Amino acid sequence: MKASLFTLIIFLSMTFGTSTEAQDEVADLNVYTTVDKMPRLKGAGKDLSAYFRKHINYADAYKIRGIEGDVWVSFVVTAQGEVAQVEIEKGLDADLDQKVVQLVRGTSKWKAGELNKKSVNTQMRVPVRFTLSNRERTMAQQIKSLDDQGKKPLFVLDNKLIDGLVQINDYDVESIRIIKGNKAIKLYGDRAENGVVVITSKRGTPPLY
Repeated sequence: MKASLFTLIIFLSMTFGTSTEAQDEVADLNVYTTVDKMPRLKGAGKDLSAYFRKHINYADAYKIRGIEGDVWVSFVVTAQGEVAQVEIEKGLDADLDQKVVQLVRGTSKWKAGELNKKSVNTQMRVPVRFTLSNRERTMAQQIKSLDDQGKKPLFVLDNKLIDGLVQINDYDVESIRIIKGNKAIKLYGDRAENGVVVITSKRGTPPLY
């Protein structure tokens, strides 16, 4: 069976697992959805969605597949200011969803929500928005178009033609661009008749979760 171009021939490997860890249940069964003061995360300001998005690596591995939209995550901030019961209510991609879960689980220094001037367990529901630029959206559509037509583009990594499989971490990718038509053939010969995916690498730093 023909492999999808979305494997990119190159495996842009992720450095995080897809397994989920069991969350501690909230000891006090009273969890409130409406409170007088919502929980606050130190350093996050009022826009939790923007804060979470800022701290997640929205890598090219997602962008070239056209993955964009909102990941809705729910969790409980306990009366002690701890995070529990983190769940994805609506996801986009298993790996990207897991990044959101891991980020939320890793937060600390929450100020608990308050009801009648008393700290209480509070249910939170936050959308984390991932948006492609016009250029990135066009690039994803071009790659998908080639895949739908059964056309395999030429892949070039750091000015070297790729034959077979090469593994590169997503955080080591600096840029990905597509060249099509006569310009591609002029640069890379007849093998580039279906277009060229040019990848430039860098020495990145593995993310910590």
